[in-house]
Amino acid sequence: MSLTGGLLTAPIGCPGKAASCSQAPRPGSRPLVPSKPKPSWPLLLLAALSFLPGIGFFFASAAVAWALVSDRPRARIALGLGAAGALLQIVAIVVLIITLRDDPAMRRATRATTVADLNRLVVALDRYKANSGRYPATLQELVGYPIPLRMLNIYDQSAGPFHVRPYLYRLAADGRSFDLRALGPDGRLDTPDDIHPELPDSLAAHSGYRPSE
Repeated sequence: MSLTGGLLTAPIGCPGKAASCSQAPRPGSRPLVPSKPKPSWPLLLLAALSFLPGIGFFFASAAVAWALVSDRPRARIALGLGAAGALLQIVAIVVLIITLRDDPAMRRATRATTVADLNRLVVALDRYKANSGRYPATLQELVGYPIPLRMLNIYDQSAGPFHVRPYLYRLAADGRSFDLRALGPDGRLDTPDDIHPELPDSLAAHSGYRPSE
């Protein structure tokens, strides 16, 4: 801008208002090119993999997490696909569990796992008494509460994955012996399908485990 004879004039090459000069491109400058959007196919492919049986849940988790923070086109579509894949995996697992719940092979496997859990707990309980001079009042005290410090399973799943509870542990009134069992498929105490530890004679002879009648 220059002042000539008291009149305010615009620079040469910038007609009109002076404010328009700041918007005029400079000589030799390159025009601005809009950035190309990132491709969306990697995100959509990851979301589509969430429908794979079994391992699809891991792809679904990754797809949902990526879609939530992504600025790629169709991120919302990928988010919906990933969420749908995760839901489908959960439904499939529930249906499989319900279908196999009464399968004889599944029952045998569950019983074998339960007996192994109970045997390990008996050994741990006797070792606890040898170290502290008494049996713990609860199984939670044995493994640590609220943060478990021992790698021992104290939860009874013999009645199915939807009926999980701690194994039944009863300490005798004199504190010198205990009873330990799982409730079995019917989920009721003192019925024929209750599951007990199966200890070898060499271990049972020196254990405080005494099943109640």
